[in-house]
Amino acid sequence: MAAGARGPGRDSSRPGTKRPAARSRQSASAPRSGARPARAASGRRQTPPHLWRLGGLLVLLGFLALFLTPTLRGYLDQRAAISKAEQQIASEQADIESIESELQLWEDDDYVEQQARERLRFVRPGEVAFTVLDDTGEQLTEPLEGMTPVTQDVHTNRPWFGQVWESVVTANEGLPESDDAERP
Repeated sequence: MAAGARGPGRDSSRPGTKRPAARSRQSASAPRSGARPARAASGRRQTPPHLWRLGGLLVLLGFLALFLTPTLRGYLDQRAAISKAEQQIASEQADIESIESELQLWEDDDYVEQQARERLRFVRPGEVAFTVLDDTGEQLTEPLEGMTPVTQDVHTNRPWFGQVWESVVTANEGLPESDDAERP
């Protein structure tokens, strides 16, 4: 298209730009110099279009960063929480498996008997279990195989009913054993 073929409002490819003013006859007759007097007089240069595009792109990226940062942070926090929950589930499943295997052991009568002998010092009818203690309460002999040694911790951390029974036995130590002493 020729420059003369453009109609009104189609003089430039940039919207919002004004058409340069028509030159007066005086300026047309004046000799041209290398400088452009119309722009130099205003002291303002037009900004190239690629800088406007770059500025718009930077503003757009700023808004995207402003609005996407909290969303991305929330996503990453949720992924970390999911990962932690998955690890906890795996740990709990391992605990369940170990408890189920221990439950299988407790269903065996031989294992129950072994635990009763070790933990509770039970014996079969007719068997006699001995634990020799010196005057300090410490063991003098080595425990038998499968027998838990008696230590001071056993005496101090025994259950309440053991302490009650010991107080009953201690209270009876000074009394005579015969029935004749009770009768008048």
